[in-house]
Amino acid sequence: MKYFTFFKRLLTFKKYPLFRTANFKHMLINIMIISILIALPNIISLFQSVDATSGLGSLETEIPDFRIVDGEYVGETETVSIRGNDILFSEDMTTDEMKDESSSILIGFLKDGIYIRDVQNSGFDYSYISQVETDEDLETFIDQQTSSLYFYVLVYIVFFVAVIMFFAVIFLSAGIYVLHLISQLMKKKSRFMNWFKFSTFATVAVLVPMIAIQLAAGPLLWWLYLLTLPFYYHYYAKLPKVKA
Repeated sequence: MKYFTFFKRLLTFKKYPLFRTANFKHMLINIMIISILIALPNIISLFQSVDATSGLGSLETEIPDFRIVDGEYVGETETVSIRGNDILFSEDMTTDEMKDESSSILIGFLKDGIYIRDVQNSGFDYSYISQVETDEDLETFIDQQTSSLYFYVLVYIVFFVAVIMFFAVIFLSAGIYVLHLISQLMKKKSRFMNWFKFSTFATVAVLVPMIAIQLAAGPLLWWLYLLTLPFYYHYYAKLPKVKA
């Protein structure tokens, strides 16, 4: 398949000028893959959260007594373990404090909102589940919404990936435009769109091991993106000089 031929050329530093023959479909595929790879850790965490939350219905006796008063959790502090994941109920910790910690907590019903690991930077306000005001309401909500939770998750994922695609295009374009201008200043025959095509393949090639490391080890090592620099340098070196 021609699509995978471009990755072979990329990794073997051969026939770089032929990246100009990549078509629009290839770029769309790459941007989609880039967005899904970036979103993948959050998607996995979100499905784990939904799975753990739906399992709370079978642990009614372990859910501590609490109330939501003026948008804040008021009640007992307790950690419930379900399906290998920990769910924290606490009126002493906020979502900002939780995200700054290295924790095994997957979901937290905290003082100022709901924390879901790796999904929402600032947490979810309790207004998102306004019908839940007590521990009994939570049990009822889980029983009623379990069948719909995965549908809401899929909608969220589609929206999340679409947003990442939008910003991926912007950031790639900004970086490539700089390289394009530098190439022109150095009297090279540079085409912005050819740079962009090449960049999408290089980004996919490096993101795959980056995300694999994050899923296996935890931290997202963005500095590994510097591994794309040899590819960009080699592509620049292959650009022909502008004839005087």
